Amino acid sequence: MTDSKNISVVLQSVNNIKLEERPIPRPGPRQVLLRMDSVGICGSDVHYWTHGAIGDFVVRQPMVLGHESAGVVTEVGAEVDNLRPGDRVAVEPGIPCRFCDLCKSGRYNLCPDVKFLATPPVDGSLSGWHVHDADFCFRLPDHVSLEEGALLEPLSVGVHACRRAGVTLGSRVLICGAGPIGLVNLLTARAMGADTVILTDINPHRLTVAKEMGADATLIATGNAESLVSQVCALFNGRRPDIVIECTGAEASVGLSVRACRSGGCVVLVGLGKPEIVLPIVQASVREVDIRGVFRYANCYPDALSLVAQGRVNIKPLITHRFPLSKSVDAFETAKTGAGNAIKMSAEKNIAVVLRRANEIVLEERPIPRPGPRQVLLRMDSVGICGSDVHYWTHGAIGDFVVRQPMVLGHESAGVVTEVGAEVDSLRPGDRVAVEPGIPCRFCDLCKSGRYNLCPDVKFLATPPVDGSLSGWHVHDADFCFRLPDHVSLEEGALLEPLSVGVHACRRAGVTLGSRVLICGAGPIGLVNLLTAKAMGADTVILTDINPHRLTVAKEMGADGTLLVTESQSVESQVAAVNRLFGDRQPDAAIECTGSVDAVRLSLLSCKPGGCLITVGRGRVREMPLPLAQTAVVREVEIRGVFRYANCYADALSLVARGAVDVRRLITHRYPLDRSEEAFETSRTAAGNAIKVMIKCQDFA
Repeated sequence: MTDSKNISVVLQSVNNIKLEERPIPRPGPRQVLLRMDSVGICGSDVHYWTHGAIGDFVVRQPMVLGHESAGVVTEVGAEVDNLRPGDRVAVEPGIPCRFCDLCKSGRYNLCPDVKFLATPPVDGSLSGWHVHDADFCFRLPDHVSLEEGALLEPLSVGVHACRRAGVTLGSRVLICGAGPIGLVNLLTARAMGADTVILTDINPHRLTVAKEMGADATLIATGNAESLVSQVCALFNGRRPDIVIECTGAEASVGLSVRACRSGGCVVLVGLGKPEIVLPIVQASVREVDIRGVFRYANCYPDALSLVAQGRVNIKPLITHRFPLSKSVDAFETAKTGAGNAIKMSAEKNIAVVLRRANEIVLEERPIPRPGPRQVLLRMDSVGICGSDVHYWTHGAIGDFVVRQPMVLGHESAGVVTEVGAEVDSLRPGDRVAVEPGIPCRFCDLCKSGRYNLCPDVKFLATPPVDGSLSGWHVHDADFCFRLPDHVSLEEGALLEPLSVGVHACRRAGVTLGSRVLICGAGPIGLVNLLTAKAMGADTVILTDINPHRLTVAKEMGADGTLLVTESQSVESQVAAVNRLFGDRQPDAAIECTGSVDAVRLSLLSCKPGGCLITVGRGRVREMPLPLAQTAVVREVEIRGVFRYANCYADALSLVARGAVDVRRLITHRYPLDRSEEAFETSRTAAGNAIKVMIKCQDFA
């Protein structure tokens, strides 16, 4: 094909594709002319070819096929300033009217007048040249290929579907269908923090590919519905999926989706099948299973591109065959038929680290406690020193929590079960567990609504008057102990406590795929927020601190940028520096982990309009002057508090177990139990660039 020819793949009628030379189009003022490079064949392309219609979209005149595409800009319109000739771009194929209520509310995929490539009567992009609106062309970084650019289209379907489904950290997801759309939903669900993703299909090869691409398990979808539901539950360890993403459109698969989903869960319909199908709507109703449709996508291309550019997903394995333009009929036949598989003191003593009063820590032998009916006795192994432990040691109080009697310290802990209560059936002696330190009342409205971290009668370890777990032995409620997989160390188990703070804070912040996040403070809590934000899909995470070494660690742990804050800087200059680090954009959320007045002000002033400030750090002042009129009022910046966490340990454990975060880098110092005072001093002064100090409860110097 020469520069002077525009050869296009045209669907003339059902089962009739021809190559046809068409004029090279000219770009309008806000358009670009593209020399097309890569176009993927979608199931919809094949369906138009074989049936001439999809629902109400009927091919009534010859139509150029193809909408999964990428190319190179050769000419730009007079009003285009975001692209220039030579730019390699991915093409988002749907151009909405831009004026209707749906467009103006951000749901332009539902615009009734959208012009979507290769959807009658709109021509597609499977041609030598194509003109497209510039703002729906996305420049590719140098390391992202044009083929990957073309695959942003199906990947955007996955992004939109997983968003509609509410996939988040710890989700259990069933995907019905392991074709290209099922596979991009697998990749996206993983990138968004899903814990377990299982795929079904009737094609064994596609399920093999799904396993290779990260599925936890697969299931051949044959047999009766009741049997399939039982098999799905077995694969999810006796539980049902939170979310089912149905990608086939087949009636039996849609029925399975509803029947398999947990009560209160969500089924997302992506696949298009018959216009009318039998649906178990009564079961969906009485079990409150939400059923949500998915039609294409909106505002998903930038996040899909970010996933690929950051290496968070690898879509290249989706490509199994390549054809030149001249062999397009062969390409369509291959796509239609799937040919070539197209697609660790003694046992008698309980030595405890006891805070008698401010600045006085002693080792004290205490009786080994006995577990109640629903409790377990733990031989403690690892306990991390938290900032609150240090603060109780140095000040004797945190706010209203005052040390009025000797108290065992420590709440970031893990140990080994040695005895279980009479009513405990979830754990057994020998199990290695992480200890969630707060035991709520279980009866108040806050407990019953899932916000037990706010329970006024919560018994939280090492919070006066409750003893902590920095001892040889400790008794704890069994349901607040989490069994560790064999490959997760007890030290990592202890670090689930601060990591859960990060999980809760990022959830409160609404961190999701593509979020821009500012974290003030690069101590342990700031760093776990960094790890969590990245695991939840954040695009850009910037950290600030007054300690250069901590910022160096933050960079090593994945921060996209850092800012050293000094007293000589004005808040305004700090805000400007933050914005520069975000590419002259403002963060969607700021997570403040220091409690410093200056840091809170910086966080507020940095946030974008409509963004949010999450206050995690606890400072020395209870009241502080803040620019609320400038931020919370006129820019609608929300301020959301974070107090500990609720229902986060399981997801924190999943992050560590799956290798999505590595908390081991936080540990800089280890001490035996009888050197605990030295350990606290190291933590207080940050001697030796200390970040997290770990005490080994069974070790003695």
